[in-house]
Amino acid sequence: DAIFDAMRKRRHYGTTGCRMQMEVIAHLGDGGAVYAIDPRVKETEPLTSRSAQMGDIVRVDQDHVDLEIALETHAPIERVDVLNGAQTIETLRPYAPAPEGRLRVLWQGAEYRGRGRTTHWSGKIAFDQAQIQDFRKINIWNLDRQFEQQSAHSIVFDAVTTGNFCGCDIWLKDQTGEISIETGLVSGRFPLSDVTDQEICLEAGGLERKIRLYRLPETLACCSLHQRCRVPLKPDQDNPLWIRVTTEDGFVAWSSPIYCLR
Repeated sequence: DAIFDAMRKRRHYGTTGCRMQMEVIAHLGDGGAVYAIDPRVKETEPLTSRSAQMGDIVRVDQDHVDLEIALETHAPIERVDVLNGAQTIETLRPYAPAPEGRLRVLWQGAEYRGRGRTTHWSGKIAFDQAQIQDFRKINIWNLDRQFEQQSAHSIVFDAVTTGNFCGCDIWLKDQTGEISIETGLVSGRFPLSDVTDQEICLEAGGLERKIRLYRLPETLACCSLHQRCRVPLKPDQDNPLWIRVTTEDGFVAWSSPIYCLR
């Protein structure tokens, strides 16, 4: 009974297959209240509370809430996106920028929702001067599709996405020259000195279809995160607050929203 009660109250989170521990608490301040059911569906009296858990429907008198995030993950944390609906409010990265760290190249998205959404990514990653020291595949599950280092300066790939993402990490012997990414959907060429921890995106239309290029440190180690962040609330509308966690090995987890009414 307790398990079904927790599910009805949305006290859960989803992952792409990994197992991690996640807790998200909203600190509501004075005047906060928690509803047992959406007041727009059924009139109900809320309970006064200064905090809320994942899945709660709450009323807030102030113009912000403080989200407290606690994570214990199976692999190092790459990023935690804090969102209000579809808007990313803040991205937490538990590491310092690495100007000459490894490169992460990812392609993602789909043609559209529903059947036939598969997007084919076939192309090459090449360096005009820098040499590839090593590369590691991310979310590549079909071993029949080509994805290999072709020379000291290039990698060729043939992959598909249906809304997910995949790609690779690349370690270089030096950081001179440019990187070029060529596919049938979109291509780009950039000086390696311009590639930082802030993403370079090559938009390819469709449903969130794009290539992302950015840097990560040589190694990541943080598998435990406990942090608070302030999230502003939009007036006169719902504010579904939630987080999206991405780990170094390509797994993703999403919390159930805390629904804030103002």
